Amino acid sequence: MAGTTKRANFDLSAEQEELLANLRAQLAVSSTKDAVLRAAQLTTLLLEEVQQGNRLFVGKSPATAVRLAIPELETRGRGQWRWLLERPHPWRRQLWVKGRKLLASAVWLDALTNGMGPREAAESWDLPLEACEEIFAYCEANKPLIEAEANEERQRLKREKIDIDARTPA
Repeated sequence: MAGTTKRANFDLSAEQEELLANLRAQLAVSSTKDAVLRAAQLTTLLLEEVQQGNRLFVGKSPATAVRLAIPELETRGRGQWRWLLERPHPWRRQLWVKGRKLLASAVWLDALTNGMGPREAAESWDLPLEACEEIFAYCEANKPLIEAEANEERQRLKREKIDIDARTPA
């Protein structure tokens, strides 16, 4: 007896269609269906590895390998944070400060840039000290994710032709 199958039918933009065609060519498979299935298998494998605590590295040799952070694969520690939460966003996966439209990394990076600890950051951002201590712990534990998202934001700004290095005179 043949297994049951289900037809998947969805619309693709021209950009998405091109992306799938490129994936199909890169994977050297005969159909878009095969390309999507291979990509799903690979993603599942990577997710399982990350969930087991393994990390991904890329490089030409072990000595030059660097950690590869893929935000969609990073564990997010659901429920372990009192002052932080997830918010729906098209591509950001890092946590936000509860009750504010404020990324945890914004507080942390500002504190690092200005040589502040959690206590000074709490005063500067008008947050409870416990919230800033949690923000620091979260950001330290999730540096690769924060760096990956900062890089993604830089790339998006470049594509929009926004010069992030331009300085306005004071």
